[in-house]
Amino acid sequence: MLSRTEIPKGVKALLPVQAAQKREIENRLLSVFFRWGFQEIITPAFEYYDVLAPCLGADFEDQTIKVVDRESGRLLVLRPDITPQIARIAATVLKDHPKPLRFCYSSNVFRHHYPQVARQQEFYQAGVELIGLDLPEADVEMIAIAVESMKEAGLVDFKIAVSQVEYVRGLLKELGLSREKEEKIKTALRKKDRSGLETLLQEFDLSDAQRNVLLELPTLFGKEEVFARAEALANNPGSRAALENLVRVYEMLQVYGLEEYILLDLSEIRGFDYYTGVVFEGFTSHLGYGICSGGRYDHLIGKFAEECPSTGFAIDIERLILALEKQGTFRPGKAVDFLIIDFSPDKRNALRIAKELRARGFRVARDIIRRELAGSLAYARQMRIAQGIILGTPGLAADEVLLKEIDPPEREVKVKMDQIVAFVESQRGKQGDPPRR
Repeated sequence: MLSRTEIPKGVKALLPVQAAQKREIENRLLSVFFRWGFQEIITPAFEYYDVLAPCLGADFEDQTIKVVDRESGRLLVLRPDITPQIARIAATVLKDHPKPLRFCYSSNVFRHHYPQVARQQEFYQAGVELIGLDLPEADVEMIAIAVESMKEAGLVDFKIAVSQVEYVRGLLKELGLSREKEEKIKTALRKKDRSGLETLLQEFDLSDAQRNVLLELPTLFGKEEVFARAEALANNPGSRAALENLVRVYEMLQVYGLEEYILLDLSEIRGFDYYTGVVFEGFTSHLGYGICSGGRYDHLIGKFAEECPSTGFAIDIERLILALEKQGTFRPGKAVDFLIIDFSPDKRNALRIAKELRARGFRVARDIIRRELAGSLAYARQMRIAQGIILGTPGLAADEVLLKEIDPPEREVKVKMDQIVAFVESQRGKQGDPPRR
């Protein structure tokens, strides 16, 4: 028998605490994007499948969630990624706009896949796209924004692994292998499996020198000392040019003062068929998977119009929240600033106080249910309300209210009724200080 309360696998409701966490992180990330001069863009939740399909690649193709448009009969796809949508917009609606275009977003995306930790079939991303610049400075800016975003969110222990996909592409092209053999090598490289790669290469007709070059790839991980070892392996123009590009990017990251966050990983080929240059991924020791990822995708807009150099990245919001929780430093703020608890027969004073506080930007609820004070305070505690404003209890003069913290140490102070709005306004931003006259 079908359950009337069951929801599909891979989706979930965000209850108030979770929704508050998500909103807080979104606001922090967007504030960083805005400070760097990016403008928010909101894309459709679904589009025609045949329009986006050329941009999705084999990986996304297997993950798309499709429905049929009842009017046209055309296949629709729930957006599996924001970047192809922004590429379409840049190539069509904004094709004549001056470059570069700087867009940011925070949206849900939909992908069909097997359940993963902190990854539903509907999940949330925040990111930026920089369209129209082919300079290393653009790649550096993306990495710098990613670092600042993680720090703004409150993450402390994290690294950004940076690579250049053209380096590996040049090495593979030099070998002249079939596409099938290349794919097997790329699969082993993605797994960082050196022993598996060694076993695989025994099957191929390669010289010892060629085999050793490929076996060295998984070891090209670390700080700037990686460059010398990578240079020794690069005997083709493509790999050498990629390495020179990556060196310039790293030097500029040093100018930004970000080298402590940067690791080099020249065996990283995530999105090999999608990206065209510098790529990067953010991770933390608290989680076994990436929190953010991005890179250069110079050919994507060419799927719709003339090619245009572009780069960008996205942060997985739920994974970032999970990393912050494991770090033990993420505490969402209170949901409501004040609960007005009024025991007096005349409710006009309570209504006036609530109205004036809301006009000043405070979040105010009134406890309309008749119950004991202890019950009202218990309710406020459960609903994550910061303070109570109490009227009409014994011990209060007719012109007084009691301002009381909900959580321990439950500090409280009596305030004249006509001064309560000015008093709480004066205390704004002084969380942790005891209320005092």
